[in-house]
Amino acid sequence: MEAIEPKIRPLVDVLNSTGLIRTFSSCEGHFLPEDQTLVDRNHAEVRFLPADGISIEEVEKWLTSIVIRFKTRHGLIPVKVTAYKLYTPIGDEAVEETFVLQLTPFNRFEPPDRKRADIDRAIGQVVVLV
Repeated sequence: MEAIEPKIRPLVDVLNSTGLIRTFSSCEGHFLPEDQTLVDRNHAEVRFLPADGISIEEVEKWLTSIVIRFKTRHGLIPVKVTAYKLYTPIGDEAVEETFVLQLTPFNRFEPPDRKRADIDRAIGQVVVLV
């Protein structure tokens, strides 16, 4: 099991502390040109599932409130906070449903150090909202 990256750790910890979800994957975002791979790494994210006994509807309602409150308090600039459900095929007839909370720099042309600072600040703001 890999360690949780330090800049995303506060968000992972607070999400898990809600009792509503359990995280299983996260990324603090990687913005330097040499950090780029075939996979877009210009955002931070946490992936999770509902905790035992928690319905998908409860998670969706809670997640919606976080995204709306972030936009209401902080806007879309310099960081967009979005959430979605990812459907991943795991067999010929099965699909895994995963929730993703994503923080993305609004302007992808900002310098890497600016994007890092903006994402770090937004992580702290989301922690407060949770």
